[in-house]
Amino acid sequence: MSDMAVVMRDVSKAFRGVPALTKVTWHVRRGSVHGLIGANGAGKTTMLRLALGVLWPDVGDISVLDEQLARENAAIRQRVHYVASGRPLVPSFRVEEWVRYASLLYQAWDQALCNRLLKALELKAGATIRHLSSGQQTSLQLAVAIASHPQLMLLDEPTNGLDVVVKRQMLQFIIDMAADQGTTLVIATHNIEDIERLADTVSILYRGRMIVEEELETLKGSMHRLQVVMADWRPGLLEDGRIIAVERHGRTAVITVQGPAEPMKEYFRAVGADNVECLDLDLTEIFRVILAKEGYSREALNWESL
Repeated sequence: MSDMAVVMRDVSKAFRGVPALTKVTWHVRRGSVHGLIGANGAGKTTMLRLALGVLWPDVGDISVLDEQLARENAAIRQRVHYVASGRPLVPSFRVEEWVRYASLLYQAWDQALCNRLLKALELKAGATIRHLSSGQQTSLQLAVAIASHPQLMLLDEPTNGLDVVVKRQMLQFIIDMAADQGTTLVIATHNIEDIERLADTVSILYRGRMIVEEELETLKGSMHRLQVVMADWRPGLLEDGRIIAVERHGRTAVITVQGPAEPMKEYFRAVGADNVECLDLDLTEIFRVILAKEGYSREALNWESL
């Protein structure tokens, strides 16, 4: 058994001639919580659906749980579960009917666990799915997924529509379940705060290309932010190759640097800085810097210009 739950090699996929993924290579370690992040339209959902086997790559190879992905592979569907907010359920079904239907699909189905989950999530067995909120429908999907005891769970924006309290409870429950059962989790989301709190490893997609694949702590340690106060910002001081972003406000500059912070602190002290201190740099800011390096930008919305 390999250490990897998912491996994609040079995978490309297009829809009606429009590229969705381009030569993507991706690894998800077994037993990890892997965060897949990217702006809307980056290709996250396409990657998950390829890993599930409901889409097929135009080129490239995919293996999931040590099996080379093949069309109509029912066996792999027993071990992989996909949950997506907004995924259509049968609106006329009652909750108990949807659960009964799911129980027929999965050999490892755990009805007792499902019952406990439905109670904890306050989902009434007799409720009709069309009358459930979007958050309740996602909760139902998650309950069914967990009760099927998957080896790999692919979660596509799983907390959309959930209130803050339920979201935190559900995510923590999923993490605890995964740790107890050795389940591999892939969470695709634009909610970077959740990824920073939960993930072991992270990948960043940009316009269908994989631009980062790294241990979370390694990625967070690869950049630092300094606040530098200097009376004389002489030409050339900010041309050091380790500097990747600068915001200047008079004598003060906030500078994002690649690599360890200490050498850059020493550099600025040596060229006459009055004060140099390290600022917190969270994953959201790292994500923004990485995308800016790739050329991503959006003009600020301005009411007066509309």
